Amino acid sequence: MHDTATDPQPPTRRTVVVLVTVLIAALLTGALGPSAPRAAALGDSPLVDAASPYEAQTTCTKAPRPGTVALANWLMSTYKRTGSMGMMRACGSGGTSEHKDGRAFDWKADVRKKATRRAAYDFINKALAPDAAGNAHALARRMGIMYIIYNDTIWSSYRDFAPRPYLNAGCKKRKKCSRTLRHLDHVHISLGYAGAAAQTSWYRSRGVASEPVLHPGTEDLDANETAVVAMTVPANGAVTTSSFYLRPGVTYRIVATGTAQYDPATAGDANCSVAADSTTAPTARGPLVTPIMGLVSRWTEGSRHPATPYATALPDTHGLLVNGALRWDGPCQADHAYEAWYTPDTRQPLQLQYADGVPGDDTGSFQVYVARDDITRSSLVG
Repeated sequence: MHDTATDPQPPTRRTVVVLVTVLIAALLTGALGPSAPRAAALGDSPLVDAASPYEAQTTCTKAPRPGTVALANWLMSTYKRTGSMGMMRACGSGGTSEHKDGRAFDWKADVRKKATRRAAYDFINKALAPDAAGNAHALARRMGIMYIIYNDTIWSSYRDFAPRPYLNAGCKKRKKCSRTLRHLDHVHISLGYAGAAAQTSWYRSRGVASEPVLHPGTEDLDANETAVVAMTVPANGAVTTSSFYLRPGVTYRIVATGTAQYDPATAGDANCSVAADSTTAPTARGPLVTPIMGLVSRWTEGSRHPATPYATALPDTHGLLVNGALRWDGPCQADHAYEAWYTPDTRQPLQLQYADGVPGDDTGSFQVYVARDDITRSSLVG
């Protein structure tokens, strides 16, 4: 294994990137009728992924990230004569390296061999080329690539992917460097946090199972780099708690789909109920409360949308609670999908629960997404 790039490092910045990568399954009852067909690819966005910022390794993991694995497998499958020289490195070995947090892949493609050299440059050229719409470095951006090193050259997203001479920090002179440290026998690829988590659009389009992006060293969700994360909520009244935390003052967009049958004659979704005669109405709830936002000096993360008014649940409420309150505003939706924007006052997990005075015999489930504003509603509904 080799050291990763010793590249002049710009200040780390958080860039809104687009991604998309979760599976959806909405359980709909006959009483409520079928959902409309999904109008777009899951987690679709009209935006193109932003180039990855420089995000240095600060923590260690024991296994590669899902995006890293997916990209490595795709490269070796697409370019048959290439192989792997590894992904992971021990935390105590050497200096800063994305191999330590599962975000790097050493793709075996020897520059001395015509077939593997051609494969390496074919990929690099395609990754850095503009797409049909003129978006620069389109494939590299969609893959969440942070930098590539091959044949004494580095291409980094935070330097506009311009080719620059590369010399490993462990070498005083190039001619005294090993072939591996010069990256003559392999291509080194480091991914940003979003790409490594399979949260950029290339992984979404392939159905790669993603993971949420967390702020380094914390369990706090990064609302800019996480495009979509899904949670399944049963209709039996059990509380479903997220594996991550929400940060105070950050606004999160929450999209709920799915239905519940809460008695033989009546069904409902996150916001509404439907009676035996097929009439629909928003479920019972307490008085509406409009959130009062404190002064914010500048926006840094999450949605710019104002927080949604909310109401407390009543004994006869049948609806999906978001951290203890009904936050779905507006009329009943034919596709049973609802959006809310939630700004917590304190650091807390996301907690979801279907409200029903006697929930034990309820059937059905909900699929709930924390999704960036650029992710289209139609791509989350189906």
